[in-house]
Amino acid sequence: MKLLAVAVALASCALAALLWIRSKSDGGEPDPRTNGIAWAASFVVGVSLVLGAFVAIDHAPSGGLGGDGWQHVILLGAFIGLAMYVLMRVLLFGVSSFLHRWSCRLPIETVDTFGNRLVIELFVLGGFVFALVLIMSVAVFTSSIVPTWALLPFFVAILPLYHTFLLPWVSFLRAPRSSVRDMTETEAWLDRLRLERDLPRFRVRIQEGRIANAFATAGLGAHLVVIGGGLLERMSHSQLCAVLAHEVAHVVKRHVPRLVLPLTILGTWLHVLCVISFANPLFDRDEPLFLVAGAALAGAFAGLFIIALPGFFMRRMEFAADRLAVEMLGDGESLIDALTTLAELNKQPLDARSWSHPPMQARIDAIRALALAPNGAPS
Repeated sequence: MKLLAVAVALASCALAALLWIRSKSDGGEPDPRTNGIAWAASFVVGVSLVLGAFVAIDHAPSGGLGGDGWQHVILLGAFIGLAMYVLMRVLLFGVSSFLHRWSCRLPIETVDTFGNRLVIELFVLGGFVFALVLIMSVAVFTSSIVPTWALLPFFVAILPLYHTFLLPWVSFLRAPRSSVRDMTETEAWLDRLRLERDLPRFRVRIQEGRIANAFATAGLGAHLVVIGGGLLERMSHSQLCAVLAHEVAHVVKRHVPRLVLPLTILGTWLHVLCVISFANPLFDRDEPLFLVAGAALAGAFAGLFIIALPGFFMRRMEFAADRLAVEMLGDGESLIDALTTLAELNKQPLDARSWSHPPMQARIDAIRALALAPNGAPS
């Protein structure tokens, strides 16, 4: 119960900060400092809700989940998967995102129907349940051969793989191919690029709403590129081609399977091991000061291994994608224009830093430096 008291105290302080931010917000894009405080306070509330839910689950009756046999293993795995969905998807990220948007008075960036949103959430829930059933089954039935900790990287890999490669197809395969403008010319350019470089097909889909971003993910017979509606409204044809070239470059270089996923798995694995080794002994003391210290230490490990470690390499990944995009485009001016417009649409200064992306100005300088390299070749 002391853990619950600490969670309530932290959430109360965070909610007070969010109320203060909302009183100062006018609905415009918040400055970086306010935005950072809003995100931090929102996650404190989310983490506090997760801690409270853990306490409730710990004191709840087992309800027949104990026992032996594969049926009990599957039932237990399904229950844990459902609990993880509620804890992570709903309480941590869902509540945190809502509170951040509410405190800053930000409008919803995406437009989606209730039916499509429900289908996506059911697939997310199914992914959690399937992953935990598989994890529990493998852990139980191989425990006499392989220790559970040795399988941890495999366990950690399941959900990122599902969310990175399968869920985007579920979410966007039926999304519109065009929205506020005709994409025929842009898709024709992408088809010519595919034939020139002998690439698989790319399916271009639109994420309805005001979001000014794009991403790509690999597939078996074709790859998927998703463009935010905010880009379509403001970018020219040449700028959109530059954005597509950058996203195609990520897929061609296989950045996600070769870099992002291994780093995510490694970072999560290190985080779990460090929390078990260093934070859990503090939680076992069951005293408020040690509980707060344990939570702070767990948060520090998450920042180091889940954010800083992948982010260090992901920023370099962006430079590599820009270099290949310039090669595909023939010159870097359209990509520079696209990056400048992207910063304007997101109301970010060109020198703004991100945990996963280098500053736009650094990317622009690197692109301009390519023109000074011998023969204009990417360095």
